[in-house]
Order: sequence, then C-alpha cells, then structure tokens
Amino acid sequence: MPTSHPVGPRQTAARPRTLTLLLLLLTAATPALALPAGASAMAKGLADEVTARGDDPTLRGEFFKVAKDANVTFARTFIHWDGKHAFPFPHEVASIRRMATEGAAAGIDTLFVSFNGELGTLYKTDARKVSLKRYRTLVRKSVTALKGLPVKLVWSPWNESNYQTQLPKKHGPEIWRKMQNIAYDEVKKQTPKALVVAGELAPYARSTKKSSNPGPFLREALGLDKSWKPRKGTRTKDYAVKADAFTIHSYDYKNNPAKRLRSNDMWTIRNLSTQRTLLRRAAKTKRIPGSAVKRLYITEFAYIFKTSSQTIPDTTAASWLQSAWNIAAKNGIRGLLWFNVRDPQAIFFSGLKDEAGNDRAVLPVFTNLK
Repeated sequence: MPTSHPVGPRQTAARPRTLTLLLLLLTAATPALALPAGASAMAKGLADEVTARGDDPTLRGEFFKVAKDANVTFARTFIHWDGKHAFPFPHEVASIRRMATEGAAAGIDTLFVSFNGELGTLYKTDARKVSLKRYRTLVRKSVTALKGLPVKLVWSPWNESNYQTQLPKKHGPEIWRKMQNIAYDEVKKQTPKALVVAGELAPYARSTKKSSNPGPFLREALGLDKSWKPRKGTRTKDYAVKADAFTIHSYDYKNNPAKRLRSNDMWTIRNLSTQRTLLRRAAKTKRIPGSAVKRLYITEFAYIFKTSSQTIPDTTAASWLQSAWNIAAKNGIRGLLWFNVRDPQAIFFSGLKDEAGNDRAVLPVFTNLK
C-alpha cells in the first residue's frame, strides 16, 4: 500500500475545493488497488512450503522468525491441483489458513496464492486436455474456502505455465490465457477488491522442445508478433487477459546480476528493464492492462547452494543478492520474494539456512535489505 510522504508544518489556509476533492477521490480509490509494497519502497517476500505450511511447529516457527526479523510483509504459497478434482483439498485449505494466521502475527499482511500442479506431466501432448470447467470450480471453491483471513490475498491463476511440467507446450499459451481470465472472473465475483496477477512465468526454457521462453510464450498468448504488435487476423477481444499486476520469476543462478542479459525472450534479473519495455508495448495493444504492467513483482528469486550444476558459493550469493535487490528497486519492482528458508530434503537447495538449520551467508544480507 502506498506510504504517505512527510509533510511540513500544518497550513491554516484552506485547500482549493478542486484539490480537496481530488485528494478525497485518490484516497477512496487506493484500497481497491492496494498492494503489499508502496510506491516509495520495495517489499520483501518469503516462501517455503515445507517450513511455512508443515505440521512441525518448530519449522513453522523458524519460517516466521526469519520473516519477522527480516521485516517480510508478503508471503507466497500454492494450491496444488491434480487436474482431476474440482475443489481444493481440505488439508491444503487448513494449512493455508494456519499459515495466514501465523503470518499475520509475524508482520505479514499479504499472501500470494498461486495455483500449481504438474499438468504438463499429466497431459503430455496438448494443453487443451485440461478441463477448464473443473478449473473454474476449483478457483471458485478455493476463494470461498479462504475467505475471512487476517491477511490480504493476491491470486495467481497458474504457476510457470511456460515450463514443461506445469502445462504442455502445445496450446499452452492459449490455455494459460483462458485460465487467467477464468480465475480473474471467479475471484472478482466473490471478492471484488482482491487482486489477481498475471505472469509467474519461468525465466527461461531449459529445452525449447518442451518448454517456452517467457517472451515468445506471452506473445503467443496475447496474439502478438515479434515486434509486440497484434498479429494479422487476431482480435483484442479474443486475446486480452485480465490482471491487476504482473509477476516475474527472475532466477539467473550462475550469473552476476550486474552483467546485463541481452535477450527479449529470456527474462531474468539481468534484463528487468527490457521486460518492462516489452510489457509496456504489450499494454499499448490493450491485450494486457497498462495498470497491471506498471505493478511488477518478483515472486520467486534465489540462488542454489548444493547438488546442482548451477551451484554457487554462499558468499557469492550474498553479494549477488544485494546487487539483485538494487537492480529490482531501480526498475520499480514492488516486491522481491526469496524462495525457501531451509534446504529441503530432496531438490532445490536454495535455503537461507541449510538442511540442519544453520544460517547461510545470504541470510543476514536478506534480513538487512531495505
């Protein structure tokens, strides 16, 4: 939510009537567009499905202590969908509600809820096999089940749709667009002031045979050519997406964030200014709201510390995180979220702490980011 600016000594002279009315209108409009980070500062976010939502109170306490110490104001979590059931599983709802309550006590005021699942693994050949009818019911019932929480909810219709496990590449952009608009409508019907974001795209495709880079994926979804202008034969009413903000996953594991990436197709921390330019071009076509592309969030970011070809030393990550934060702030990003508090037992060792709970060099840097 935008923060107020310092003011000088109180003035006794009355404001002009037109200015007073304008200020009242702006104040009244702000809650409907409220987001966790203000115009003058970038918010910190945190996510970790194991520590934040597990049944072990010690691990949950660890997550929320890190969040409180670091002045984290938003968190992110998932509703996992298997593509078959048309409702969120009760244990998922219960753990999210608990996370929201415990998060509020630690200073978290906003929770991003992203739908997630291996639809690409289930429907290998064609995204059109995804049941949009079941998806619509899933979203509707999820919104109903998560009403009345002590935090604001921000909804993300699907996680990393351009990645092969999350959605099949064939017809993937089309189905992502439809899921986005379905979710937007269902959320707004019940909770008109809740926000719905678009994006959450993986930063690059490891294999372009199975996945898509975010640039081409978004162009295809919006019916745009390589110049980000409408393709011949496409109509805005058929290709537009509804959104209140746009989210980015800015991983770039083995590269110094200060070393510029010159690509329109891959989107990482190293070419944020390019992404902003391309999104603004897309907005000029009216196929994505201009207001949404002005509100950018990085909802996944981290470095990997072990058992990976993309591992870097702890001390390098600590230095690069500060640089990444500065780059994000310079580019007007509203919030940056680190993915994982503690290393898991299986994959993606990106924790601020290792498996045993020992602090990594990156933790104090994250804690002190401002």
